[in-house]
Amino acid sequence: MWLLTFLLLILLGLLGITDWLKARRPDAARHLQPIEPFEGLIGAVGIVWGLLLLLHWLASAGVLRFAPGVMLVKLILALAMLALALILALPLLRSLFGEGDFIAWLSRLVDRMAPYKLGLGFACLVLALYSLVGHAF
Repeated sequence: MWLLTFLLLILLGLLGITDWLKARRPDAARHLQPIEPFEGLIGAVGIVWGLLLLLHWLASAGVLRFAPGVMLVKLILALAMLALALILALPLLRSLFGEGDFIAWLSRLVDRMAPYKLGLGFACLVLALYSLVGHAF
């Protein structure tokens, strides 16, 4: 569970800051090129995994009074992963499910979250680092 969360945070974070990286370092485009075609798929996996993390957090909410800091970080991790994954997976979801009411609502939600894509990308990378350090100790 930890390793998949860590890998998804890294991939989502990199995809979230891709435009910023390309603007700062044009040579970074060739390094990011292998994962860019899978942006929608990585986003879809991130949605599923983020929902599972959120359900896991809800199931272990009783621990909140004993370890509130850790539980808060886990909630932020799940929400950041879900938000960035929704932004990245929306084109794939549109192609799979068409233009129904739910996709239109989801599209409006993603339009409101889109300005925060860079911040969510950095948040995912920082949370991946926190996860790595927390797992090491």
